Amino acid sequence: METQAKITKTEKRRVYLDNAATTCVSDTAFEAMKPFLRGSFGNPSALYAEAREARAAVERAREEIASLIGAAPHEVYFTSCGTESDNWAIKGSMRAQAKAKGRKGRFVTSTFEHPAVLNSARALAGEGFDVAYANVTDGGMVDEASFAQALGNGADLASIMLANNEVGTIQPIARLGEIAHGAGARFHCDAVQAFAHIPVNVDDLGVDYLSVSGHKFHAPKGVGFLYVREGAPLEPFMNGGHQEGAMRGGTENVAGIVAMAAAAREACENMASDAARIAALRDELEQRILAEIANTCVNGTAPRVPGTLNVSFAGIDSASLVELLDERGVCAAGGSACSSHEGEPSHVLVAMGLPSERTQSALRFSLSSETTQDDINYTVDVLKACSEQLQPFALLDLSSF
Repeated sequence: METQAKITKTEKRRVYLDNAATTCVSDTAFEAMKPFLRGSFGNPSALYAEAREARAAVERAREEIASLIGAAPHEVYFTSCGTESDNWAIKGSMRAQAKAKGRKGRFVTSTFEHPAVLNSARALAGEGFDVAYANVTDGGMVDEASFAQALGNGADLASIMLANNEVGTIQPIARLGEIAHGAGARFHCDAVQAFAHIPVNVDDLGVDYLSVSGHKFHAPKGVGFLYVREGAPLEPFMNGGHQEGAMRGGTENVAGIVAMAAAAREACENMASDAARIAALRDELEQRILAEIANTCVNGTAPRVPGTLNVSFAGIDSASLVELLDERGVCAAGGSACSSHEGEPSHVLVAMGLPSERTQSALRFSLSSETTQDDINYTVDVLKACSEQLQPFALLDLSSF
């Protein structure tokens, strides 16, 4: 218990390891947005000089984002977040195709997508659309045979995430896109956990729609974008003025858009070096947890984005562990930030077929370019102390762990 004695509630240090939920705004993004909060605050839809300056900044940002994903600027639409982008792509595509074809078609996704996708699927089902789900493997990959079966011969749209938000596994989007297109379906990809962390090129991936959220790569909250391949069917997100090609009315979030482009450019320029360093720290954290804390295992064995690690601590309730870590200065997550207050086991781990002993004791650690070696060392010490403290209350039947 010596480790536990060293780590107390009065410890002032904070280690943030929940970057998959959100990231801090980088200095580059903050400096880029500042002029458009005070000085250059004009409405980009007006005609005077301040407005023209704001409009020019928005269009420069659109060109920057487009260049980073291999798209044309007119194929990039600015949104408020990844959830909006997912909803718009899925519902907007399905409804547009239904109008054009005179029937409500089929939407296909997987069982461990983000709630933005899964709840969009439920909404479509409520409107009378046919919805089918592909299974996933226990290693955290979409089962390709199940995906092909769900598509059948008449699907209109499929949606698969590039990187899972809880276990970090990277899906073979190019192959899945070929399968979807071969079945006559358009293909959407939720790239929220992947963009700016691994290379994302819309032509290489073969996607028709792609969703991104700025606050996952050190841009502010409240801004994202949706890529729509030219000619892909899509209804307007909301009615209003002429903004975003008359597809999304409402005055643009100029400061957020400019900051997102700056953060994206910086992250993509530093991607190779940052990814190698972050992955090395993630791997060290993983190896030390497995070696130094009994009855632990990693969830998601396929290749992962550099910063994500999901670990189960046998017999220990994840919510209790999150709270105890927080008291000692470490921020981690029991699952997706969008569902962490529901009190239910992770739907991702359940979809992977993992036993309840693992789904109820899982924590996600997600690192960023700001994570240091000292952060990893401190986190391991705190984890050892917390697991020792909770172990007397743990369920000891680990036969299915």
